[in-house]
Amino acid sequence: MDLLRKRPQGQIAVLFTLALVALVGAIALSTDVLVMYSNWQSMQKAVDAAALAGANSLPVDPAGAIATAQNYAASNGLTAGEVGTPAVTPDDQQITVNASRRVPYYFGRVLGLTSQLVSVSSTAAAPAPISKVGGVSDASYGSYGTTTGEYPLIPIGLDYRTQYDYNQPVTMNQGSVGPGDWGSLALGGVGGANLRSNIANGYSGPVSVGDWITTEPGKKVGPVDQGFNDRLSAGQSEYPNATFSSHTSDDPRAVVLPVVDWSTAQGRSSVLVHGFAMVWLNSVSGGTIYGHFIQQVVPDSLPNSQAADGGAHGAPILIK
Repeated sequence: MDLLRKRPQGQIAVLFTLALVALVGAIALSTDVLVMYSNWQSMQKAVDAAALAGANSLPVDPAGAIATAQNYAASNGLTAGEVGTPAVTPDDQQITVNASRRVPYYFGRVLGLTSQLVSVSSTAAAPAPISKVGGVSDASYGSYGTTTGEYPLIPIGLDYRTQYDYNQPVTMNQGSVGPGDWGSLALGGVGGANLRSNIANGYSGPVSVGDWITTEPGKKVGPVDQGFNDRLSAGQSEYPNATFSSHTSDDPRAVVLPVVDWSTAQGRSSVLVHGFAMVWLNSVSGGTIYGHFIQQVVPDSLPNSQAADGGAHGAPILIK
């Protein structure tokens, strides 16, 4: 009778041991799976960031897009050997970043598993032109500083017939654009003090394509020079080594101009907004502004692929 009682207990002990071994093995393998997933997750975030950063240079600078993507991949934990050369589509509208890493197994080696190749990929599309500045709820992709240069939109209307060419010089307020008008706009108010403030600090908007906005008559040399010199001085003080081809997005010298139709302007009147242009400020003298056309993502803006492209862009997007 004693033997009969002990036999089931021995069987239970064997089964328990086998179950325990299986459980420990499952836990061990799940640890390896978590390691694989952790690597995949960090790598995917890195290639996403790299693709988005590179796409900011598209479509005008595909070589710069590739270099930027490589730099961002490296700064986000990927080694040069893990990242393939980023690929830009023939139309320069998309960039793809791929990366692979061989991750070793730790517990899986008891089953003959040594390592697993983890691969990730991300594609971002070039930023679209914008149709609105200010009053956009999703401004998560950037922001500007405070006071001088707080907002990028300034009250100087660029004639809509002006040809936009990336990195080419542009001169504004060089001459009369209509009876009594020299290119200044009255955003949120009128008068020289408002004009200077809006130039130095920027206008918070909103301003959209299709809006009719009021002009600020006269050349207004004093307010124009003072407002732009405020921006130029702030930029030089904060970013002394910046240039039109190499600068941070919050530099006060990187500004957005409404592109307008001056043909209807006659003194204090209204002009139609056709789009927005992105300009780097070089200097100002006697009310005439000198700069370079640039390309940049504008915080608090609304992208629209159908809008005219003047270098002022919304955020690039991940498409896969």
